[in-house]
Amino acid sequence: MNFKKCLITGAFLMASASAWPAPPAHLQDIPRYQIPEADRGLQKVDAEKWLQVTDAATVLEGPSFDHAGNLLLTDVFRGQIIKIDPQRRQLVLFEDANLTPSATAVAPDGRIYVAAGHKDGSGGEIFSIDEQGQNRRVILPADKNYQPNDIVLGKQGEIYFTDARGNSGDLSGGVYCISPGTKTISPVLTHLSGANGLALSPDGGTLWVVEFSAGVLHRLVMKNASEIEPFGETVAYRFNSPAPDSMKADDKGNLYIALHGQGRVIVLNGNAIPIGQITIPGRDKGEFLRTANLAIKPDTHELYILSSSDAEHPSGAAVFRSWSLGKGLKG
Repeated sequence: MNFKKCLITGAFLMASASAWPAPPAHLQDIPRYQIPEADRGLQKVDAEKWLQVTDAATVLEGPSFDHAGNLLLTDVFRGQIIKIDPQRRQLVLFEDANLTPSATAVAPDGRIYVAAGHKDGSGGEIFSIDEQGQNRRVILPADKNYQPNDIVLGKQGEIYFTDARGNSGDLSGGVYCISPGTKTISPVLTHLSGANGLALSPDGGTLWVVEFSAGVLHRLVMKNASEIEPFGETVAYRFNSPAPDSMKADDKGNLYIALHGQGRVIVLNGNAIPIGQITIPGRDKGEFLRTANLAIKPDTHELYILSSSDAEHPSGAAVFRSWSLGKGLKG
């Protein structure tokens, strides 16, 4: 290569190099609790802290309202069902140190239905208690080998529950229906990975199911209490980042889904299109990220969210309050 050609080649290489933008000095460290980019454009409101339930490390779950307007919730680590009255006074209504209760639902007759795992890993059960926390009746015994996580009561007295067994490599979970009277257990949707949250549409015709490990929401258009209409099952929504937990529906058919590990609730309309989000105070500091469940007080717009902190940011567990688009459903 002659000298002139070398000069031309060198000049071309220098010009090409100068056309590239300078690389950044380093990547920025983004906190793990930052809202995923796909959700940042959603309208957002901040909840307010309503009650610090405990300063200890635990997970609060299973909120519902009894007929007197008291908020019921569970302390998973301590095996407790706690009643909180409108004046924010707490009472331990039920306690069994061998259980990890994760869901409650209140029937028209006032009885409280509970889904609970066993701490020894021997499965779980569904039982009911009266409004005083007494007169326990087992509905789904542990020897049936399910791991019930969430429950919802149907309009005809049926009980839907999620079986939280399995993971992304073990599709052994599912959704089941316990018929009233005979207590027959019928599969609704099986081969799920960590089935979790459940909700019924206001008319009772659509069952919504969260698959925790897969990060998806199933919409099941029901033919009857335990059968899905032909072509009635769809994966209606895929979540951005982990992990969808429990949910509730309002009387307009909107869904409010707790995002465990993100300190927020995402709101979807009846077509599973995201329309908003509710954030928990302290999430920007890494506090109260374990948002596990929520409840809307029947016939009101009062939305109560349960969120707990992890060992890295020990701030206990609390109830937060916000407002729903539609009113809360009974049961």
